[in-house]
Amino acid sequence: MPILEASKQAPPSSQPAASARLILFVTVFIDLLGFGIVIPLLPMFASRLGISFFGIGAIMAVYSLAQFIFAPILGRISDRIGRRPVIMLGLLGSSVGYLIYGFAGSFLGLFISRAVHGACAATISTAQAYIADTTDESSRARGMGMIGAAFGLGFVIGPAIGGLLGSYGLRIPGFFAAALTFANLLFAAFKLPESHQPQPGARIDIAVVLAPMRDLPMQLFGHHLSRLFSVAFLTTFALAAFETTFALMIPRVYGYGAAGIGGLLAFAGLMQALAQGYLLGKIVKKIGELRLLSAGIIIFAIGLAPMANLPTPSTLLLALAMLSIGYGFASPTIASLISKLTQSDLQGEALGINQSASSMARIFGPLAGGLAYGKLGASAPYVGGAIVALMAFILSQGIEDGAD
Repeated sequence: MPILEASKQAPPSSQPAASARLILFVTVFIDLLGFGIVIPLLPMFASRLGISFFGIGAIMAVYSLAQFIFAPILGRISDRIGRRPVIMLGLLGSSVGYLIYGFAGSFLGLFISRAVHGACAATISTAQAYIADTTDESSRARGMGMIGAAFGLGFVIGPAIGGLLGSYGLRIPGFFAAALTFANLLFAAFKLPESHQPQPGARIDIAVVLAPMRDLPMQLFGHHLSRLFSVAFLTTFALAAFETTFALMIPRVYGYGAAGIGGLLAFAGLMQALAQGYLLGKIVKKIGELRLLSAGIIIFAIGLAPMANLPTPSTLLLALAMLSIGYGFASPTIASLISKLTQSDLQGEALGINQSASSMARIFGPLAGGLAYGKLGASAPYVGGAIVALMAFILSQGIEDGAD
């Protein structure tokens, strides 16, 4: 039975593509600004509520579990009804999730807040599909890098704001992010144009909605792009272990509090924004996407491995810079390769599968990182993550023209 009619938004030709991408950039930036305000301090907040290291990992993981389930479904919906409604749904889910976070006082409250947020979080993959709709292949990597730059800038300003607000109370960032994201929803409702005009009369029924989850195992492991999905999984696994334990490790090893953690993560976000918003477009023209992917993974691993064993603040900053730049090169390059090898009417679905691979990594990465931190010590998540990243590098060497 049909449950959702096709989008009635104006076609993308009604507004210049460059202007539409600028509005998308602002929308994604504000969304990830809220993410950057709250998430870096979440492990510290959970720890103060008496939640175990493994429990903290589970709270971080449930967001990605919900995203893993719903991202391909929402990607398929965006292919059928347009990108704009799905992006707006993501903003609404973010706002509600942050509001629950602000009131949470236990493991269950934080767990629910992250599950709600994750179920609606298809913003990034849908934004990538939006870029694919509005760019040609020659500018696709640069366009994907723009989304990554919005992510990086969100993590420049977000942690700095979160660290400042967190010094007055670790609930305050949640309430602030909820209000900010709701304002962003209103902005998108009035300003963001549709980029993908579906076929007239296109409908979605229950079988179509559930098809991505039914087919996901084959899509991940039997897809002609499965090697790229695997590289995305491994690199994101290592990054997720880092993200889960960083706010726990920094006070223990280096003695910084909430404001210091926010400052360090703001610096990391600045480096990622520099990599994706400026360096990527220049470098990819000279060496190509496959070489840039390999280089990015190696730089990421070198920065990650010594994270808990650095002798001075300057070497800590250097390691953070390498980690951020390396991942900043690798992640949008994977998305660009995937989009180039996907039919135009399947962009949302393919990039949704890629997000599911990354979400699966963000399920197991936080659990592994929290467990390793609690059982093996502060260095374990970073040394182990670097080994996982090297596995991704080895796997990437078998990619030819982005295909398996």
